[in-house]
Amino acid sequence: MNQVPRRRTQFYLLVLLFFGPLAAAVLLYFVFPQWQPQGRTNYGELITPARPLPTLALVDADGGAHGDEALRGRWTWLFVGGGACDPGCAEQLYQYRQIRTLLNDKRRRVRRVYIAPDAAALPALRQQLATLHPDLQLYAPADAAAATTLHDALRAPGTAAGSPGVVYLIDPLGNWLMVYRPDADSKGVLADIKKLLSISQIDA
Repeated sequence: MNQVPRRRTQFYLLVLLFFGPLAAAVLLYFVFPQWQPQGRTNYGELITPARPLPTLALVDADGGAHGDEALRGRWTWLFVGGGACDPGCAEQLYQYRQIRTLLNDKRRRVRRVYIAPDAAALPALRQQLATLHPDLQLYAPADAAAATTLHDALRAPGTAAGSPGVVYLIDPLGNWLMVYRPDADSKGVLADIKKLLSISQIDA
């Protein structure tokens, strides 16, 4: 008669064992930095406290619907771009592609996601970017309400968030942690993601 509660308890213990270290590491790194040694630094602009993203309704270039899974499960560099990728955009995508490559075997834990302004722009973007960036994931808000939700979620007064060309860093649990300016230095971005991959230790 006690099998169901016992199995439920075992399930919760497994969830805690799996996600506990990541949650603790993120809290320690971003929410309670005063508990860390004073020598710790980060390059990107912190979002304090880390902000969970709302449920987003997205579509891909084939019209497929996507939700939370599009920005969960891996560390994500999120590009919110235009209907076409201009030279500045192309340079940024190349920069973050190279940073990801430098992670070697850990690069599978990190992905790049490009959010277009609307679904109509996705086929042309895919044609433009697929050759140089086959691993880049392309999405767009499913409708105007989804676009507003995304826009509102990525606002943080006092930071570069919301400015053209910034890159947002999302953790595997869907929390927005950092924002990088368009002129971010690759070495600084690389140092940040290496630290995060080291302290989280959870494979996607």
